[in-house]
Amino acid sequence: MSDIPPITNFKVLPKHIGVWEGDWTILDGDCKEKMKFTAVLTQKIVDNQWRQTNVQTYANGQSETQNFVGHVVGEGQIAIESPDSPFSNYKTLATEVGEDLIIFQVWEKATGSLRAVETINLINSGERIRTTQSLTPEGKLRGIMVVVERRIE
Repeated sequence: MSDIPPITNFKVLPKHIGVWEGDWTILDGDCKEKMKFTAVLTQKIVDNQWRQTNVQTYANGQSETQNFVGHVVGEGQIAIESPDSPFSNYKTLATEVGEDLIIFQVWEKATGSLRAVETINLINSGERIRTTQSLTPEGKLRGIMVVVERRIE
């Protein structure tokens, strides 16, 4: 029997399985609006791995897709990787806190410097709020992201 706990036994992550749509607002380091877009996130558990695909659509009609895979590294914790740039340059740890909160810490692989801290607060089974503090390599505020999402599937 494996010592790796199944993600399906986690308290918070399984509540996020499904398809979510949200409006993303990105602010610069002075908290001025820099960018807005809509994204659809598909999140599922396959073979005890967290699988996530983000499809971002911009006002000009362009879209981009990012893929993420999370592996259990401890109780309530998964390490997340992505083959897609720029996320392939980062090491991410997602940690469950309490019944409804996930905190992500993102480090630059090459330097080990903390690049972002994100929280996802599950308001109810169909709504969640994400906020991210993005940091420069020196640890100064680079920007803030705010996302309000609703489950669509």
